[in-house]
Amino acid sequence: MTKYKYCPICRTKLKIKVFNNKERLTCPKCNYIYYKNPPPSVCAIVKNRGNILLIKRGIKPHLGEWAFPCGFIEYGETAEDACLRELKEETGLSGTIKSLYNVKSAEIDIYGHLIIIAYIVLVDDKKPIGGDDAIDAKYFSIDEAKQIIIPEQKNCLYDEKIVHE
Repeated sequence: MTKYKYCPICRTKLKIKVFNNKERLTCPKCNYIYYKNPPPSVCAIVKNRGNILLIKRGIKPHLGEWAFPCGFIEYGETAEDACLRELKEETGLSGTIKSLYNVKSAEIDIYGHLIIIAYIVLVDDKKPIGGDDAIDAKYFSIDEAKQIIIPEQKNCLYDEKIVHE
C-alpha cells in the first residue's frame, strides 16, 4: 500500500504525530489523519458430497497452489456479494451463502495485513471450471485438501463445522 506524503484533502506535507497511542501521518493544516487499515477480503468454503472445493491460484501470492476461492471486496459491494462474485469468477459456479464461518486477520506476503471474512456457501452439482485468476478448480476429499491447501487456510479443514457439516 502506498504511504501518503501529502494530505489528500489540502495537499500540505504530512507530519508524524502520536494519535491514539500510535504514530500516524497527520496534516498540520486540516487535521487529516492517515489510517493504514487492512483491506477486507472474502473466502468461499464449499463442501459438496463430502468434498471441498479448491482453486489453483493463477496469480501471486501462492501462484500455482490450491486454496479456497477468495478475493477482495470491491468498493460499494457487500461481503456476501463479493464472496459469491469471487466464487463465480474463479469456478464458474453460482452459490448461496449458508452461514458466516469466521472472520480472521492474516499477514499475506504481498498484501500485508488483511481481514478475511469466510462464508460457508452452497452450490449446485455443476462441475467447477477455473477462471479469472484461478487456473483450475476442483473438488478434493478433506484428507487430500489438507495436504495441498495453502498454509493460511489449512486450519479450516480441521474444524468440526467444516469436516462434519
